[in-house]
Amino acid sequence: MSIAEKRAAKPASAQLEEMTLVDVEEDNLVLLKHAGSPTTVPFKETAAEKREVISSLGVCCLTLFNFPYGCICTTMGMFVLPAEAIRLFPENESFALGCFLLSVGVSQLICPYVGLASDRCNSPLGRRRPFIIAGTVCALILVAVMQWCSQNYYKWGYGLALFGAMFSLNTVFSAQCGLVPDLVPESKQGLASGTVAAMQLGGSFVGFICVMISKDRDIHTAYPFYQALLAFCVLIICVFCPEVPDHPKPSPTWREIARSYTIDTTKDADFFWVFVSRAFFYAAVSCQAFMLYYIRDVIGTADTADARRQMATIALIGQFTAACVAYPVGQLSDLSQIGRKSLIYLACTVMCGVYLSFMIFPLALSRSYLISAVYIVASIYGVGNGCYLAVDYALALDVLPSKSTSGQDLGVWGIAAFLGSSIGPMVYGTVLKMVGKRGEGDEQYVVFFL
Repeated sequence: MSIAEKRAAKPASAQLEEMTLVDVEEDNLVLLKHAGSPTTVPFKETAAEKREVISSLGVCCLTLFNFPYGCICTTMGMFVLPAEAIRLFPENESFALGCFLLSVGVSQLICPYVGLASDRCNSPLGRRRPFIIAGTVCALILVAVMQWCSQNYYKWGYGLALFGAMFSLNTVFSAQCGLVPDLVPESKQGLASGTVAAMQLGGSFVGFICVMISKDRDIHTAYPFYQALLAFCVLIICVFCPEVPDHPKPSPTWREIARSYTIDTTKDADFFWVFVSRAFFYAAVSCQAFMLYYIRDVIGTADTADARRQMATIALIGQFTAACVAYPVGQLSDLSQIGRKSLIYLACTVMCGVYLSFMIFPLALSRSYLISAVYIVASIYGVGNGCYLAVDYALALDVLPSKSTSGQDLGVWGIAAFLGSSIGPMVYGTVLKMVGKRGEGDEQYVVFFL
């Protein structure tokens, strides 16, 4: 029996008191008021009905933004911003790079607000597409401004344009995260999560390949590439996304905006613990930022160019194997006998084993074999990382506080990665500074990976 049928047996006054927006959505009705008397009229086909017919190809189209997002974030953080810091701030490039990365991280704080606003959006284009389109247009313009400022050595203008571009990209990211709970049935959300991970990792892998191919070219060639890739992928999302106009909803108040950045630990304990575990995961894996120091101090690669080449090879191996396992693992997580948590446990165990091997290798192997051993375990690390990322999104979808506020809740969930990625490097840098200095042996990295 539907909600409407159960309510029909009650007095009219009780029916009106109990009618809520969520109930209206579930019964596919809109409550209107005419001259003081309520009437119910049928609404056009809703996203809930669309969820039952979307194909696997449709899931790929919905999540396609993660490909340029992974490519841009990875290559910009590892190659473009360090090069721009050296060009624009030659006397203080380390501090400039830190400020660039900080602005990139702070820009993610827009996600809960964008999620909340898109949850309440009444546009004819649907709830998410207006934010995806607006964010993309702004990002394309600001990336062009970044290129112009860099070429003309407007250093502070470059920093402001970078913040605006990442702010716009995170607006798109937050809005498109809501497409999966809106349009994908629960039976395919593990597959959708695996697709998201495969897209992000595939974008990172392609980005690394492009950087290696164009390493002798001007760094400014990256900006038109970002624009073309972003525009193409977002165009596909907007054309093939089966969004329909949603029920009219009120605009968020300032109090609701403030609450969108919080989690009710009493009602939504599962979601809270997913948030906490995700923050710890990203804090743990942020030790990758110090891999160049491990190559220099433990493996013994003194030449900076060789060390960077070895680091790029490690990253490529890890990203490739992760991308290969993400999609099938996402599908496996939809099976009730496997589920999500068992794959999370497996992924973390594998990755812990790799960190343990980094501690053992200097003690058990000669330096001539170290880099080969690291390449091998990098592929194993990729398997664990891909396994985790494949079910990371699906696990969040399973414990969302409410389907009607999925955009807002996924925005909060996204901040967990920012917190972990911000806190982790500070902890690891402090550990390396306290335990030892460069050239004092391998013991400092034993403590580091512990």
